[in-house]
Amino acid sequence: MNTRILKDRMQKWVNHLDETYQAPEDKPFIKIAEVVVILPALGFFYIWEYFNRCNMPYYLYFEIKDSLAVLYENLMPIIYISTVLSLMLTIMVPIILKTRSKQSESGEGANGGQENTAQKTRRISKFTVYVTAITVLLGLLVLLKAYNFDFRIIAIFLVLGGVASYIYLFESRNLGFGLAVLFAFLYAEVRANIDAKHAMTVKPRMDIMLKSFSDNPILTEGEKCRYLLYKSSNYYFIKDTCTKRIEVYSSSTGEMNSFKSE
Repeated sequence: MNTRILKDRMQKWVNHLDETYQAPEDKPFIKIAEVVVILPALGFFYIWEYFNRCNMPYYLYFEIKDSLAVLYENLMPIIYISTVLSLMLTIMVPIILKTRSKQSESGEGANGGQENTAQKTRRISKFTVYVTAITVLLGLLVLLKAYNFDFRIIAIFLVLGGVASYIYLFESRNLGFGLAVLFAFLYAEVRANIDAKHAMTVKPRMDIMLKSFSDNPILTEGEKCRYLLYKSSNYYFIKDTCTKRIEVYSSSTGEMNSFKSE
């Protein structure tokens, strides 16, 4: 009895996967121009979280191009993974569509008709959509593992990404997009804290020479107390662990100021 119920459920699931995919019909309330506004805000949010982790008021030195630069730096791994996934999907999807098409044709009767067969060949099944979404989530997993995200954080992001994908693909594009934006800001927050913690742990040191401070470099590789905390488009932020201060050097005006930071 239990075996029969299990077989019935499996058959229903197979039939569900073979159904034609239909996208939600709600019209998106966010246009491309509004997405362009969201992206700099996402970059600024990353920088704000980064310097909050370092106990530093970054808003004194904020410039819009800094947020764009941060987006460029952090999007490069995502673009790389997306390229790899695109190649995978380019290979996988036609194979899946061809296989499902053959299965549909074999299940037709002799009186099925050529028109019905052509429609099934052209359609996209829910199975194909699920495979695509799972592949994207696997790419997300690779990205999170590459940046040493905690296992619990990875699990939360994968669940949230899966829910957002399902809602966007099958329920509501607007709600799914809203969850995707929330996901992006959560990712920026976690990444900022990880990157700041990494900088304060590794304490990167290098020789940095500015024209306004040509007599002496603002940082040398052999220093023990000072290290580069962050570099923006116009400023170098150097942490001095001995004096517990952060020195800010402007590469454009030549000014230097500092403040205490535990």
